Amino acid sequence: MAGEKSFLRGYSMVLHSFLMYWIYGTLIGGGLSVLVAQYCGMTGLNSNLVTSVNTVGGFLSVAMTFLIGRWVIARGVRGITAFSCIGTAVGLCILGNGTSLGIYILWSVVSQGLYNGYSFTATNALIANWFPRKKGWVMGITTAGMMAASFTSVLFITVYSPKIGFTNVCYFLAAVIAMLGVVSLKWIVDTPEQCGLLPDNMPLTEREQQEFGGGTARQDWTARNLICSKDGMCYIVGFGLLFIATTGGITAFVPYMLERGYSQVDAVGLMSLTSLFSLAGSFIMGVLDTRLGTKKASLIFAALYVIGYSGAFALTGIDKLFLLPLWLAMASGGANANLMASTLVSQYGRANYASVWSVLFTGASLIRNLCYLLIGAIASLSGTYARVYLFWGIISAFSFVLLAVSNFKYRPAPQN
Repeated sequence: MAGEKSFLRGYSMVLHSFLMYWIYGTLIGGGLSVLVAQYCGMTGLNSNLVTSVNTVGGFLSVAMTFLIGRWVIARGVRGITAFSCIGTAVGLCILGNGTSLGIYILWSVVSQGLYNGYSFTATNALIANWFPRKKGWVMGITTAGMMAASFTSVLFITVYSPKIGFTNVCYFLAAVIAMLGVVSLKWIVDTPEQCGLLPDNMPLTEREQQEFGGGTARQDWTARNLICSKDGMCYIVGFGLLFIATTGGITAFVPYMLERGYSQVDAVGLMSLTSLFSLAGSFIMGVLDTRLGTKKASLIFAALYVIGYSGAFALTGIDKLFLLPLWLAMASGGANANLMASTLVSQYGRANYASVWSVLFTGASLIRNLCYLLIGAIASLSGTYARVYLFWGIISAFSFVLLAVSNFKYRPAPQN
């Protein structure tokens, strides 16, 4: 039987997805503030200005989020992953030779436009296909790649840019990313059925066949049906705000530490330590997703953000102690990518994931792209990054309410 074959190929998809999220963490997650600092050091540009223009790149790239989702539906994951990695590598080489704000904006559009091609959209579709039952804890492992970047590649950027130059650092990272893109063409298999295996290496029950299904189980969810439903709007706004708090939490971390008197190296070191906590937190939240259900895990995630970010602001005046609640919040940060994907698999099924994701995640991304503008505006108006974290706590509380009233159970497409 198919299920008796070695499932090593399936487990290799987990490693591949981990590496793709490592790229995301290097360039878009924790590494973004370090890339900005190094680029500004090389060009003399203002770091607040450069951080803010990521909003421009983010909004211009939203269309790519939708288009990549359509590509995954039509052609699968393999090609778009390779294309996105190679395109990102080319953009990184251009960034390393940049001299102006315009070049950085170009990089922002390229990097934010293509990250869904190797991480969120493509990677999560791959895991949903291979591990529909165990998606929670498996995505807890894969999304931990984001945190692993902070004490590997991000630390590499910080330490070696002054030694060999930011341009050479970009070349080195570009070579690694391009190589992973090329290897993906042979590595990735879109579904276990394509190589004679079964999802989770187990036969599907009748109910699971309906919910997880294969290509023939796909239903016609229209964008209007998704966006105009209560659960669709709760997803877009609820997870969109949590996406802001996740991206903003790590992006503002190094500037906040610098504001408090830490050196650049010490600030990145603290971020690396934070990422170690997040590495464990990502896996723990994935286990909670599998054992308690996606809704309860999502509510716990939002509650940790409220408590952690608000607590960090409340303890702003106490040196070092303010880090404890901040670490509490950021330890669960990797769960954002995990839960956003797991929710849609639970609500719409394995076969519908890519089509539904391309609509709802695009909406959430529109909200998330306000992140960089909000960081720059709040920090400039208030004079401190501490209030940035207070704002993250406030919007997380609103997200908690939206997710609490949302239905996380599987539903078929409405009959039009």
